[in-house]
Formats: sequence, structure tokens, C-alpha cells
Amino acid sequence: MTSEAGQSPPDTEAALELRDGYLYARLVPGFEITPERMNRLWKQLGEACEKHQVRHVLTEGAVSGRRMTTMDSCENAAAAARLAPGLAMACFVQWHVPDQQTDFFKIAAMSHGVRVDFFAKLEEALRWLGIRPTAT
Repeated sequence: MTSEAGQSPPDTEAALELRDGYLYARLVPGFEITPERMNRLWKQLGEACEKHQVRHVLTEGAVSGRRMTTMDSCENAAAAARLAPGLAMACFVQWHVPDQQTDFFKIAAMSHGVRVDFFAKLEEALRWLGIRPTAT
């Protein structure tokens, strides 16, 4: 799903890797939360989840900003449900401080059957997904 150099292919929003029980999505550098980029991310995740028959996703990376209105968040939640039905996505994202819009998006996504939550610790995100970290 990623190139040999570990880079994501052009026109993608994340480098994807199938892991034991879930899909790992590493956001591309400079990722900004916008309606267009989120729609591309949902499409990319939906296709990969369908191909590999998984519905749990861990998203990790840094976010450079967010340009979303409340209406954008509502429409984006519906897009997530269309493109990645039944998805559970744990977000371990640097520089994203959850706020009222984040909470609104989580509720809107849940109303469409998609579970999304944001975490400050990787272990908490994996636990929420029901994934037990492997011993190293």
C-alpha cells in the first residue's frame, strides 16, 4: 500500500499499512483538515478497508490546520459513512486540539454509523479500537 521508500503515492492523504487487526494510516506531511482533503482521505480509507476487509483504522500524524465550518463537518460525516461504512477510526494526531467542532463532528459521524475519536496517547487509541499492542 505504500511505496518501497515508505512514501505515499501522489494524490493520497495518508500512507497505509495493514497491521494485525487494523489499518494504519500515516497522514502526509502538511496535512490540513479541509472538506476536500477529508473527502479524499475517507475515499482512500474506504477503498483500503474494503480491499482488506477491516473496519478499524488508526490515523497518526501532524495536522497543519483546519478549515472546516460546522456544515462542512456535518457533510464530511455523511461522506465518511458513504465511503467507509461502519468505520471505527482512532486519531492520534499532533497539533490537533479537540474543541466543540471536533465534538460536533464525532456526534455527526456517530449518527451516520461511523465512530471517530481523538487521543493524546497511542496506547489509548489502540485500546479504544480494541487492539492489544504487541510486545516488542
